[in-house]
Amino acid sequence: MVKATRKSAIGEAHSKLILMGEHAVVYNEPAIAIPFNTLKVVAKVKPTVGKVRFVSNFFTGELEAMPERMYGLAECIKAVCRQLNQPIANFYIELNSLIPIGRGLGSSAAIAVSLVRSLYNFFKKDLSREVLMELVDLAEKYAHGTPSGIDREATSQQSSIFYQMNQPTEQVSIARSLHLVVADTGRVGDTHASVASVKEQYQTLHATTKERIERLGALTIQARQALETGELIKLGKQLDQAQLELKALGVSDPGLDHYVDVSKKAGALGAKLTGGGRGGCMFALAGSFEQANVIEAALKDAGALQTWYCQIADEVMSYES
Repeated sequence: MVKATRKSAIGEAHSKLILMGEHAVVYNEPAIAIPFNTLKVVAKVKPTVGKVRFVSNFFTGELEAMPERMYGLAECIKAVCRQLNQPIANFYIELNSLIPIGRGLGSSAAIAVSLVRSLYNFFKKDLSREVLMELVDLAEKYAHGTPSGIDREATSQQSSIFYQMNQPTEQVSIARSLHLVVADTGRVGDTHASVASVKEQYQTLHATTKERIERLGALTIQARQALETGELIKLGKQLDQAQLELKALGVSDPGLDHYVDVSKKAGALGAKLTGGGRGGCMFALAGSFEQANVIEAALKDAGALQTWYCQIADEVMSYES
């Protein structure tokens, strides 16, 4: 008779916001992402006897019965066991995630990060950052095809980051606190379609699309400077300009545009979509906590499914509304 002798273990990760550079980052332009600690995911691994089971609010059952949309997570779990020379058996996983799926907030990467961390803790093994990134990449390839890597970096670090593919990830200093309001359109974003559409434009309308992507990269560099000098009015204008480029690329949509307009009319310094677009979430930059409250109320009145306020500094502080 096999006895379950190991102790339970947990692993955590948080959501993220892409402040600037989504889509352009796929073409080796830089992007800025910030940790969104209001929304977290916790994976708990418990000992049992027999086949691996998975318990969550979107799937409960044996590992081998996971639906196709979760193959990446299943392969990630198996890869951890192989890496640690452990049998794929005798434990079950409880997953509790507050991150809405398909909203551009890094849900798939955060779940993978929490799973890998929880399993390494369960098997009492040290986890290097390099191995963590490799294992999360495995899951992300199933979710996004060829991921840029920004989600895995942003959901596993506590600092705001300046990210560019094949370059060392850098921390971004924030001279003045950012008051942000995030709004969920209530519609799942279609990242695959957005990425495919931009790729097609890059091939068929190369000069114009390349110029827009390079413009997004330039705006990202300018935004970093504004963050590090505390020039929030300038940052707001850069966010607005980025939204116009994303809209021209066809990755925004009427719903996102509507909430951006509502935010601006309520006094936002700037507003744009975050993540893949075509649904999902947007955010607005406010000049103060009081102004953020006004913007949040306006977004709720305009029909946003859910909103969150967060204050971002070098030390991240988040508050859910």
